[in-house]
Amino acid sequence: MKISLVSYLNSYPFHYGLIQAPRGLYSRLEVVNPAQCAKNFDNEVSDVALVPVGALDSLKNYKIVEPFCIAANGPVRSVLLLSHKPIAKIKTIAPDTDSRSSNMLTKILCNNHWNINAEFVPHELESDAVVAIGDKAFKMAADYKYSFDLSDEWTKMTGLPFVFAVWISRVGMDESKLPNLNRALDFGVTFASEAINHFGTAGLTMPDAMSYVKRNISYRMTDVAKEGMEKFRGFSL
Repeated sequence: MKISLVSYLNSYPFHYGLIQAPRGLYSRLEVVNPAQCAKNFDNEVSDVALVPVGALDSLKNYKIVEPFCIAANGPVRSVLLLSHKPIAKIKTIAPDTDSRSSNMLTKILCNNHWNINAEFVPHELESDAVVAIGDKAFKMAADYKYSFDLSDEWTKMTGLPFVFAVWISRVGMDESKLPNLNRALDFGVTFASEAINHFGTAGLTMPDAMSYVKRNISYRMTDVAKEGMEKFRGFSL
């Protein structure tokens, strides 16, 4: 089994669980950004991958492997819209190239929550605001006057959690190892503190990193999280 995994602080528990798993669970473990995880699965580089929910409609022959995911119910802190202007004055937004989900979420919030008609422009061009995800969002937030937590804004709009990424497996693959995959992921989530001690804090203080993975991130797909995911996927952009 070949696995692609996201390279951010919020996935350290998953990564830790996988490297602690018994030998033979996987033949390859590649750690990349969310967009590349989806590409790896699409190109059959991986049989199992942690992929952005926004990429699911572009993929074929997959099934979601429950119950583990990356979600948040309220502030997530690492998926932000950053700006020097208040939200009503934002005219242009540069997306983050690492995750389709966060860019789609930003568009949904612009159209249905903030009620602004902002144009999305290439990242290399000057813009009023930028989408920032992952570990870099922690550092970038300090450089902007305004920071809008996209997960928190989604929850304000819908009353539901937001699911950023799910585990998927290829239809037709040997599924006999998936229970062991889930056991490895469960181990990592259970020992999240050990995961942070092993991989580091992504520039945060140790207490802040621990708080982030234990309080801001939800790692299990609850019924209400699934409802939030389906609502997100039902928006037409």
